[in-house]
Amino acid sequence: MTATREAPAPTVDPLNPKILRWPDIGLTLILDFISEAEEAAMIEAFYARDPLTNTSDQRNGRRRISQHYGYHFDYTTFGASETHFTPVPSYIEAILPRLPVHDCLPDQFTVQYYPPGSGIPPHVDTHSLFAEPLYSLSFGSAVPMQFRPVGPNDARKMRLPKRSLQTAQAQEEEEEEEKAHNSRERTAITTTTTTATTTITTITTATTAPAQKRDSDDDDKGEEQQAAWDLLLPPRSLLLMTGASRYGYTHAIRPRKTDVAADGTTVVPRRDRYSVTMRKVRRGAEVGCACAYPGVCDARIRAEREAAEREEKELAESK
Repeated sequence: MTATREAPAPTVDPLNPKILRWPDIGLTLILDFISEAEEAAMIEAFYARDPLTNTSDQRNGRRRISQHYGYHFDYTTFGASETHFTPVPSYIEAILPRLPVHDCLPDQFTVQYYPPGSGIPPHVDTHSLFAEPLYSLSFGSAVPMQFRPVGPNDARKMRLPKRSLQTAQAQEEEEEEEKAHNSRERTAITTTTTTATTTITTITTATTAPAQKRDSDDDDKGEEQQAAWDLLLPPRSLLLMTGASRYGYTHAIRPRKTDVAADGTTVVPRRDRYSVTMRKVRRGAEVGCACAYPGVCDARIRAEREAAEREEKELAESK
């Protein structure tokens, strides 16, 4: 299982105490990025698009529900569709001028609903098909997001034959849920940074070994993984990933229905959570990446495969 450590302390912006930064990895969290009124309007708009998503059967299920705007996210290429397009709603357009990176505004948006108990498997968003700034706007329930520096096992998984991201996520979520069930897991609030107008809490997760060893644990044999750390994403907060946090860290949400507060005993239930993931699509000559993390860089992996195919072809022709 992944080892964890206490989250690093952020740097608080001296001009705006609601802006927290981890400059060494290019991570920024902006508190109260949207108002409570905007949050309510976004939730209402989510269900207005498809009223069926508001039924009790859907909302009480484990699986999350996605809506795509701009060019749809493609779960087979991990990039943006060339053909499927939905106009961007006004509630998203209204926040674009407020985003911190003004010269690279996103044009692909995925709005997601997370019922209590759902999560996101550890992953790195595609390098070459989207620009560097990656945004995640959270509303509804707060949730801890786990960050971990990439390692050899991540590189190995990236080189497996392609499969649908949705299928992979479903499988990994089931594995995570079983691990959480078998583990005596406790989440404790460990660090609180208080500003003049707000409080943000970072958390760390402590786990004990599962009662029974799973075959999936063998994936990490022989690999010394870097410790992960959790960052609480409060409602109405905006997360911006650039640099190492964008290219060289996995991010994930553990699938569980409760967390444990700072006193070590108070159980805090998760509620309905929503997010808007915002990306800038790269097309044509813009596609590519020259990051410092070739192990998990799709552009580098693609170049490796093409070189191997050329070598195999040349070898076959020489016979």
